[in-house]
Amino acid sequence: MFYSHLACLDDLSRDAYWPAKEFMYDLIRVPLYHATGVDLGKSPRRGQRHNLHPDFDVAQFLQRCGAGPGDDAWVALYQGIPAEAADYLNRHVPEGTLVIGYEMPPWLRKALDQGGHAWLDMRLSPLRFASDLYLAMATNRADLYARLLPHAQRMDEVFSEAALMAAQVRYRQRYEPTPAVFAERLWVYVGQTEADASLITPQGGFARIGEHAANLRQVVGQDKVVYKAHPLDQGFAAAEHMALERILGRAVGICKAETYELMAGEWPVRFVGLSSGVLQEAQWFGKEALPLLPPICQPAFQPEHNPEAYLQIASHTFLSEPLWAAVANPEAPRAQPLLHPPRANHLRELHNTWWGYASHTARHSDFYRQLFALHGAPQAKPVNNDGLRDALGQAHQQIDTLRQEVDGLKDALRVLMRQTAARPDRHNRLRQHG
Repeated sequence: MFYSHLACLDDLSRDAYWPAKEFMYDLIRVPLYHATGVDLGKSPRRGQRHNLHPDFDVAQFLQRCGAGPGDDAWVALYQGIPAEAADYLNRHVPEGTLVIGYEMPPWLRKALDQGGHAWLDMRLSPLRFASDLYLAMATNRADLYARLLPHAQRMDEVFSEAALMAAQVRYRQRYEPTPAVFAERLWVYVGQTEADASLITPQGGFARIGEHAANLRQVVGQDKVVYKAHPLDQGFAAAEHMALERILGRAVGICKAETYELMAGEWPVRFVGLSSGVLQEAQWFGKEALPLLPPICQPAFQPEHNPEAYLQIASHTFLSEPLWAAVANPEAPRAQPLLHPPRANHLRELHNTWWGYASHTARHSDFYRQLFALHGAPQAKPVNNDGLRDALGQAHQQIDTLRQEVDGLKDALRVLMRQTAARPDRHNRLRQHG
């Protein structure tokens, strides 16, 4: 099916992180235009040029949603919006439009389903161990899913990426003694950010570990547990760590090891948490991982269509024209399409998004050590002990001189204070004799 219109839509009730959404649309605008001759436009937020009907007004839409002021309004709306708001939105989506969104919330997908519109949801894959990031893609149209499938990663290709990282990490770890804390089997509790969308409950709040206390205690039993904080939410991490200790009734250590050292190495660790993507990644390395909540993005490899199944798209495929010709113009692809060859860390660099991959890559690499030695901080000059003793002696003399000067100032101040205190008595005596 050829889509006569293309439009961008995402969570209009959440203004935070909107530049990341527009960034994704900017990445695909050129390959989409070459594939279809149709301009993608932008999201309708902030008065931007968009491809919905021109009279669509974000403020009116949000008013129909009943969105109140504040940064947290999106949480209450995340699972669903009022029928009036959904009808208003659907009236402004032109017929024959493919709606492309980044991190589409459930309310948007439900509304578009009700209006009979096709949608394609994009998000960064939770599988982040490969040589570059994957994009995860899901759609409500079986025919579109079938056209995406030949461009998606196969399961064995993804597993091969995990195997390469595991070989690298285990090769390095075999030269080093196993840290004492990881010499025995233990659980690593994986923390998340406080406002992670995957934690939103059907009631419109955020799930917390206390609500899953009984399940957690049953899973870990009396085994040792350590806490791995999310690096971007230290304030919330401290509170979550204390809650974890209260639930288990014992001390829970802080895990400082790198995420991929834990997942890809041979240390006997298991993972537990609410819904962190780390729990999904760990299973690709043969590690036991138990999420207490379902994931927000489930990677898929099967040919059967499921709107909740996300195909895994390599970054160079995502940035190239053939994928988008298959999406929106499969019957007339160009003879010489725009192609980007595979390149390690290409999308990571464009997005400047690395998570734990940066420390995994740089910290243990001899290449980066030598690079820093050549071009990093200047080398410290050798210390001359004789010169240091002379400098210390001069400093002590200066301190003694200052101490003497301060003592002299104190004596002078005492004399001045005595003279000042005596002046009123002298003045009174003069008045009495006058």
